[in-house]
Amino acid sequence: MSENGMISKVGIMPEGGLITEKQEFSYQIVNSGVSVLRCYGENGRVAIPAQLEGMPVTELSDYAFAEEMEGEPEYDGELTCICGGLLEELYLPRTIRRLGRYVFYNCIRFRRLSFYSNIAFMGAGGFTGCERLTWLAVHQTEGRSCLREILQDLKQAVTVECYPMSEISVPAHSGERSRSLPLWRLVFPEFFEEAVENTPARIISTQTHGMGIQYRNTFRNTQIVFQEYDKLFETGKYNIDFINILNMAVSRLMFPYCLERSAGEEYGGWLREHWRQCSVCLLEQESWEELCWLAEEFAGTREELETLIQAANDRKDTQMVSRLMDITHRRFPKKTRHFSL
Repeated sequence: MSENGMISKVGIMPEGGLITEKQEFSYQIVNSGVSVLRCYGENGRVAIPAQLEGMPVTELSDYAFAEEMEGEPEYDGELTCICGGLLEELYLPRTIRRLGRYVFYNCIRFRRLSFYSNIAFMGAGGFTGCERLTWLAVHQTEGRSCLREILQDLKQAVTVECYPMSEISVPAHSGERSRSLPLWRLVFPEFFEEAVENTPARIISTQTHGMGIQYRNTFRNTQIVFQEYDKLFETGKYNIDFINILNMAVSRLMFPYCLERSAGEEYGGWLREHWRQCSVCLLEQESWEELCWLAEEFAGTREELETLIQAANDRKDTQMVSRLMDITHRRFPKKTRHFSL
């Protein structure tokens, strides 16, 4: 017979990353594990613990983060139920093996998910309405990966960072960079589906548009095939919006895991050709690390960097101005003049 319970504890991030917000969980014991029914907290940043009451947390129940669910658990605490539009970030431990049906239904502000690749089951409609979920951090485990299955449910452009299982990828505070560098980072562009009716035949078929579906099909046996992913760039640079192509090229070159030389030259050639537009775009995105990397690797002249410094100065970003000036002085030092008397 199943048991229901509630536990109050300070949130502990997966793999030791600490937060200070208080969290509480409604849960149910199933098959020698724990199924989380609801989460309660102080903000929209939730970290599911690996254990509750000494038992492994193995699943999120149906509608766990949806605005409404049948059989809402009783809760008499002071924290807010983090569901629907309140969920923003979620960090799952490696013990999670199952995501229930419509688990994130209409979580319209959900934007970041950290998980382990060994999730074995995902119920129907899990990511319905999660149109702002654009950043995935996956911890790679041995065996079958659930990454492609998640990407197939997300039609918007998604950035994926992959970490070895032992690495910590959880920021200490919301908005911070991860504590460790990813093994690789890939951008999967958007796609959309259209229902087309064949009136004479009374048949409705679904047509898929956008290269996002081609990028999501570069998996074999649930693992990404990097050579197939990179081959799509030749066509993608003419058919994908500039920002996503830029982020795609920068990500592959900053983290060149399994990147063949010819593909690297293709990405690099595009960045050199569009240097000015790329640098301005990264500045507007406030992608500071990527912008400094681009300045280090691809700025061809001192004048190019000085133009970028002026753009940063116009935005009153003194810290970026300082970093870009350091790069300029290091890469293009001014010659010292000598005078003879």
